Amino acid sequence: MKLAGLVLAGLLLAGCATSLKQEGRCLASLTPDYLKAQEELEHLEASWRASMLRRDASLNESSVDRRQEGVTDAGEAYRRLIEAKASYRPMLDWYDKVYKRVRTRMDEEEILTEVGAVLITNPGVIFYPVIRWNIHTVFWDGADPDAETDPVTKFCSDRLAQVAAVAAQPTASSN
Repeated sequence: MKLAGLVLAGLLLAGCATSLKQEGRCLASLTPDYLKAQEELEHLEASWRASMLRRDASLNESSVDRRQEGVTDAGEAYRRLIEAKASYRPMLDWYDKVYKRVRTRMDEEEILTEVGAVLITNPGVIFYPVIRWNIHTVFWDGADPDAETDPVTKFCSDRLAQVAAVAAQPTASSN
């Protein structure tokens, strides 16, 4: 009986660890894009703020041409910032969703590891699958993060397939 419980617990842990690895790879593939987007948005915001300061300074001058130029520069900088925010929004949202998923899986794994360590030394190990199911249910609140229809799971599967396809393409320098 103990052996059957241990085998079942091992299988359950292996499934969750696989999901955590896949989502971790998905997060790792998104991180360079996320950092690039953050850097560009910070640069565009700094540019917009600088153009606002120049515009404010030109408003204190008497030249109408310089005032109009300052307003145009600030407007153009703001337009570029808004366009960049809109174009990066989907990727930033997915990064946040995948990050939260990985964080939740890590928290779940930590608790399950501690529970498993306590239960492995006594006959209570037979209750591990029930405890695991309860913890999983509480963490995911009725949602199944491993379902094929789960948006984050589907996104990560698609993302990792794209990354693998790009990696499999021969580079121009190798020809």
